[in-house]
Amino acid sequence: MKKKYSSKLNNYLLYIFTVIICTGSFIKSQERVFFFLESNQVSSVYAASNLSRIETQRLSTQEELEYEAISNKLEMMDVDQVKVRKVRSYLAARGAPLASKAEYLVKTAQQFGIDYRLVAAISIIESSGGKYPYKPYNAWGWGGSVIPFSFKSWEEGIYTVTRGLSRYYSSGLVTPRQIAPRYNPHTPNEWSRKVEYVMSQM
Repeated sequence: MKKKYSSKLNNYLLYIFTVIICTGSFIKSQERVFFFLESNQVSSVYAASNLSRIETQRLSTQEELEYEAISNKLEMMDVDQVKVRKVRSYLAARGAPLASKAEYLVKTAQQFGIDYRLVAAISIIESSGGKYPYKPYNAWGWGGSVIPFSFKSWEEGIYTVTRGLSRYYSSGLVTPRQIAPRYNPHTPNEWSRKVEYVMSQM
């Protein structure tokens, strides 16, 4: 009886050990973003070594023409400089490459009718504001982890993501909590909470 019990215990311990090892290997191999809030800061840790080996999407010729037309329009657009300073200040304080594009972020948001903080906030959650882009100039994971977009510039990335989010708005999805199930279906509650937090700091 004791031998049978000991055998079952050994099998159970072996099972637990195997699960732990497999889980650790899985987590290590996956593209992960871990965030923590500390002293009013959002920090991030990444493990995305597989991204350099996957396919990418790019804008079509028609989309590039539309982007160029909008960009020319944005150059002449007046924008609320208070909003620009808020976005730039938040991004610059975290050493985010997108800090230098604060005015373009706000102008593009104004053009497409979305919250001026949203695209910047998502970039912080997904890549620390462009420090760790998924692909060239893709600070938002746009296109997903399977076939993410590669952009030719930060402006092209901002334009594409802002235009895409404006379509969420058109369908009635206007808050991070409403957007999250489509943007990040894996962890929508956590993702939306972090985006909302970042937006509240701008």
